[in-house]
This record gives sequence, structure tokens and C-alpha cells, in this order.
Amino acid sequence: MAAPVNGPYRVGAFTVTPLRDGLFPLEPSMIPAAESQAGQALLEGAGLPAKGPSPEPVNAFLIRRGERHWLLDAGCGTVLGSGFDRVTAALAAEGVRPEQIETIWLSHLHADHAGGLLTPDRLARFANAELVLQEREVAYWSDAAARASAPAPLSPMFETAQAVLAAYPDRIRRVSGEAELAPGIHALPLPGHTPGHMGVLIADGSDGLLIWGDIVHSRILQMPHPDWTVIWDTDPAEAITTRRRILDRAAVDGLRVTGMHLATSGRIERADTGYALV
Repeated sequence: MAAPVNGPYRVGAFTVTPLRDGLFPLEPSMIPAAESQAGQALLEGAGLPAKGPSPEPVNAFLIRRGERHWLLDAGCGTVLGSGFDRVTAALAAEGVRPEQIETIWLSHLHADHAGGLLTPDRLARFANAELVLQEREVAYWSDAAARASAPAPLSPMFETAQAVLAAYPDRIRRVSGEAELAPGIHALPLPGHTPGHMGVLIADGSDGLLIWGDIVHSRILQMPHPDWTVIWDTDPAEAITTRRRILDRAAVDGLRVTGMHLATSGRIERADTGYALV
């Protein structure tokens, strides 16, 4: 589980290595529209039980160029129980120590992306790393009113998000919009799943890769049905609009993509009323 998954990927002079933190058992109830005949048929067609769950990967990504080491997301750590917290071991398998990571870009502050930034006693796991997030993401998870009004599935996420912000108080950099994160690497705002959800676009010459965060949680269910939302979406309507927009862009531009809940990378094609990763 700690070994790289379908990687590393080469993007010009960049090396992008998926680090699998674990497998999450996604129940159809977490994508409510999947509790349907159409959802059951898709799960059965993938060789899974009609009522689920589907085991979905939870990935972080090690990005290297020369002697520089960056991390995109950090997995669950210990906050979601057993079966996770493998990112540190995966880094070690790549010969990388936590203190060598100079910057950690966070697609968003959900527990399965940011929990790995914390030790079991809620201290900073990465001694020298700066955290980079969208300004809107920090604002949302720091907002007491947002926490008080959050739907039940989102409420526990605030505890982890605020613990992360507290553990790295002097090492948080906020960006807005399509900011340059490093030469050849740009933030791409993808709001809806959370207000400051973002992807990271890596480009070198004619080669490129978009790591799109949580545009899909289930390739099986949401690629053919991009209007199917997950219970953790802060703004489901905006999440649908963003998902369709980025899937269309990837299909038109022939852009290679991967994500935190995809087991591989590929390109997007339109398929009937939805899309396919090929």
C-alpha cells in the first residue's frame, strides 16, 4: 500500500509520484444519486456488490525537480482511523524524509487531504514545510459561523482543518486564483467541493498534468454521471458546474489528469452524456 501507484509520472523535468495513503470504502449513500438502479448497475459492471462499497484510493503526490521536493496533500494521517497514515512510509520508500519537504500545496482542508500533516498528538509532522492554500479555503475553515451552520457530514471536518491551521501558524501562505506556486506549477481554482478547493497544473514545455483534487470521488459513478454529488460538497451546485467545466476543458485540450481518488492518470473523453478516463 505504501508503494507508488501507477507512477511515477514524468512531466518534462518534473517527477510526480503518487503516494497511496489507503483505500476508503465509499458507500453509495455518500453519493446519494448512486442509491439507484443506475448506480447499482455501474457498481455491478465494475465487479463490485450492487450496494457497494467501492474501494477508492486516497492519494497524496510527491513532486520533484532537481533537488527540490514538494508535496501535494498529505493523506489522512491518523484522523480517520486504521487503514491509512501511509504517506510517510511512502515518502521513505522514495528516499525522502519529512524534513526535506519544502512546501505542501493543499487542494483543500478535508481530513483525508490534510490529516496527514499532523502527528497523532496533533503537532506538525513536516518540520520545515510551508503550507499553501487558497485564501477562500483558510477563511471558510476559520469561520465560526460556517462551522455552526455546516451540514452534519461536514461538521467533523472543521476539527481537523482548524488543528492543521493551529499546528502551522507561521507557515501558511495564502494565494488567490490561478497563482504560480513554483516555476511551471500553477494553482487552478476548482470551487464547489469546498470554497477554496483547487487543483495543481504542472507544465514543462509541451508536457502537462492536472492533479485535480476531488473533482471526482468515484471514477465508476461520477464520470458517467457528473451531476452526482457527494455528501461532503459545501456547494453541490457549484461542484457540478466546476466538474463539468474541468472535464470539458480536459477533453477539449487533451489534458492528462489524475486526482486524489483516482488509481491512475489518463485523458478525458466524452461518453454519451458523461465522460470517461482513458
